[in-house]
Amino acid sequence: MMSGQVKSQAEPQTGSVWVVIVAYNSYSDTADCLRSLKAATWPDLSVTLVDNGSTDGSGDRLRREFPEFSHIVSTHNLGFAGGCNLGIREALKAGADFICLLNNDTLVEPGFIEPLVARFAAETAGNHLVDADTSRQTGEPRIGVAGGKIFYDEPGEIIWFAGGVIDRRTGFTSHTGQDQADSLAFNEAGPVDYITGCLFLVPARLFRSLGLLDERLFMYCEEVDFCLRARRAGYRSYYEPASVIRHRVSRSMGGAYRPVYYYYQTRNLLEVYHKNLGGSRVSLAIARIAWRLVVMQTITMLRAHRKRAGRYILAIWRGLADYLAGKFGKNRYGWLE
Repeated sequence: MMSGQVKSQAEPQTGSVWVVIVAYNSYSDTADCLRSLKAATWPDLSVTLVDNGSTDGSGDRLRREFPEFSHIVSTHNLGFAGGCNLGIREALKAGADFICLLNNDTLVEPGFIEPLVARFAAETAGNHLVDADTSRQTGEPRIGVAGGKIFYDEPGEIIWFAGGVIDRRTGFTSHTGQDQADSLAFNEAGPVDYITGCLFLVPARLFRSLGLLDERLFMYCEEVDFCLRARRAGYRSYYEPASVIRHRVSRSMGGAYRPVYYYYQTRNLLEVYHKNLGGSRVSLAIARIAWRLVVMQTITMLRAHRKRAGRYILAIWRGLADYLAGKFGKNRYGWLE
């Protein structure tokens, strides 16, 4: 049962949390994720699984095997942003206090929600937040997005995400600690540039005030965009390492990154910076980022793939061309898949 009214001021130390998961043609990983959520210890937890146009029968099977969860069926693939937005709207309609986006190829620790919600409550109760723009003390809750420590789902504790970093010079985004063994260095909570959409907890009121994920992006960079929009509204993104999950990285994309990933990354990152920096699509600031982003990725592909670099490089430049032309939504080019 959901607790009802959305809080308009301080975040509750308890409250309803609505987990939204999007799945596309992925029975095994999604079923394992849902099983792990059954052990979650947060007392007021609801889960919605969005079947994002699956064509392999996995959606029907998951609905039969997990009737205790809410299920939404889309007739076609809306992309990550569109699928998440279906679940977010349901959570808002139900009166959720918090909404947690969670990748379907993750396994959660039972207590993964508690540290995230506690972080909002502690910051509000402490009345010690400093507005980064004015350096003044404020009792208003200034954390807008919270996420936790994410390990690869493999033996050992190897970091996949311990906070998101945006390189303002090149435009690249990266994960703190990625591919490193866990250590005390990754146990410090604090503000970061962005939180990955793999585990992304937001007060419902922030979705109401800022809007939902940008569906034009279709896939990748939606969370970077939302975190930057929140930052412009005065809200920080916050890394909380006491919240832990594991991630079966890239399985939903068929293993290693394909050319289509670099297409979306190039196109979408440029649009995210355009939206949040303002100005024209070809402003000097965007042109500088585009040059570095495209050229550096091209050089990386030449080094990494050598004889097979052609499709990757074409994907990067196609992403740039579509950004300049204002073409968004799902990839239209079969050769990128």
